[in-house]
Amino acid sequence: MATKAQKLKNSPKEEDDKDMPIIEDDEEWVRSINEEHERLSAVARGSDEVRFGRKYIGMVVLPQYMNEAIARYIAPADKQRIRTDYLHMEDALRSTGHLTPHGKGKGRAAKKERSSIRASLEEAYNTEQEQQEKNADLPRTLPGEHIHVSVPGKRPAPESLVRAGAWLKPHTIEYGPGETFAYLAAFALGSYGVLINVFSELFKRLPEFTPESILDFGSGPGTALWAAQEVWCGSVSQYTGIDVSEDMISSAKHLLYEMPAPFIPAKTDFLRYLAPEQPNITADLVVSAFTLSELPSDSARKTIVETLWDYTKDTLVLIDRGTPHAAQIISKARDQLLALNAKDARKQPVDVKEGETAAGPKRSSVLHTIAPFTNDLADPTANTPAWMHFSQRSQRPEFTMLTKHSKSNLEDRRYSYVIMRRGPRPEKIALQEQTLDKPANAHVSSTNLGVNLSTEVDQKSTEQLSKEAYYWSRIILPPIKKKGHVVLDVCVHDGPIERWTFTKSYDKNIYRDARKTSWGDLFPHKPKYAEMRSYFKPAPDTPVKTKNEKQKLTRKQRRSMMSSSE
Repeated sequence: MATKAQKLKNSPKEEDDKDMPIIEDDEEWVRSINEEHERLSAVARGSDEVRFGRKYIGMVVLPQYMNEAIARYIAPADKQRIRTDYLHMEDALRSTGHLTPHGKGKGRAAKKERSSIRASLEEAYNTEQEQQEKNADLPRTLPGEHIHVSVPGKRPAPESLVRAGAWLKPHTIEYGPGETFAYLAAFALGSYGVLINVFSELFKRLPEFTPESILDFGSGPGTALWAAQEVWCGSVSQYTGIDVSEDMISSAKHLLYEMPAPFIPAKTDFLRYLAPEQPNITADLVVSAFTLSELPSDSARKTIVETLWDYTKDTLVLIDRGTPHAAQIISKARDQLLALNAKDARKQPVDVKEGETAAGPKRSSVLHTIAPFTNDLADPTANTPAWMHFSQRSQRPEFTMLTKHSKSNLEDRRYSYVIMRRGPRPEKIALQEQTLDKPANAHVSSTNLGVNLSTEVDQKSTEQLSKEAYYWSRIILPPIKKKGHVVLDVCVHDGPIERWTFTKSYDKNIYRDARKTSWGDLFPHKPKYAEMRSYFKPAPDTPVKTKNEKQKLTRKQRRSMMSSSE
């Protein structure tokens, strides 16, 4: 009995299929028919610019070889001890990263702290109420009237996960053997997912950049090396890890040789401290992930950031947690590097050639920001309740679920980051109107004609899109997608943060691009409606007046009004 493929093959050919070559193999013939059908029915999903600016990479999964290596490494350790060390580490992180904008505290511990503060202040207020009323000439409160008392700048302390009811004080921990096992079991996955996201964006934004050497400050078990080798396909041949913990360095050395042979660098070195004036450890890519917030003081952070920049040949990547405090640390590090850039530019003689100094050849002192900002201006979220942060989802392995006592295998890690590169910012090129402002029927006509959309005439090269992306806007919050319109909160290339609205009636292609966006993407289009949200407006610098000062001011105003009326 003839198969379905043979019937199709032996059926009369239509006029459009006269030129189709005869294929003897039935499976190959059916496969060619399916490929031709997919080619003719292809539909463009968004413009080239939106696909290039997409930061979302989906859920990150730890490689199988590293998953099995970590499981074998932590197998001899006591599981209950790992759980206890994990809770202690979580307490330390929460104690230094719980700072939130005023009035934004959440959770049971925050409510308890606010209620206890309010109760104590109300009690003190009621005991001295009569005396205060006499001195300030205030109206008497009615019986049973509730007095609301707030303490400006007072933020509730988080509650300990180890000792219930104990309030945490800011502290850090030292990474010993137990903390190293706990970090591998609970935190290594989240760090790896964030590094994969940031390195993937760097790989897309700089297609010509392929690092051959990496300097990893606060290397831990070497998560930055795992991610870099996965993204750049084993291009790193020299790796230098710096970590103060001997146990972390020991785990990094052990896991290094669990990687595939092409991923193991030819030269590796591990140091406990980062000392200045060590030219032998300079690297193409310098990374510091989730380390700056653990340093003891702002002066130590400034010294470390300046030293890391001196060791950077090409690109510097700074990553930290997604809390307001950590985001402020990253923002200050960026401001410090931009200030160094301006200082070096003023010192540079006018008659010196580019790439050299008065003493001879040297790495370029000029720098620019690659991400997340698309400019070299001040952080627009400074002095506002907002902060620049993003999120990455990862899939938890079995040992992470057991350590965290979680039934879900999904983990979302919030983070803040900045990518700085040596050299001047690429000049703005003229955008092609036929690409960004296509007519509404451009994709429909190409589909009806049966043209392969991957080879359209107006498709831009990766190098051209990479240069144009320096002058796009960054989506800093999850988009609000409604019926018929999309609302985006973006950090504009010119500096401020605006809320953009894209309607379907404005432009169908731009509206479709807006619906395909995600949190953190770069967006090339301009809106029809833009507004400045009050949430992102900087707070006034004028000091807040006390209640007595306000009352005195009111009396003066009343006296002036009475004198003017007379």
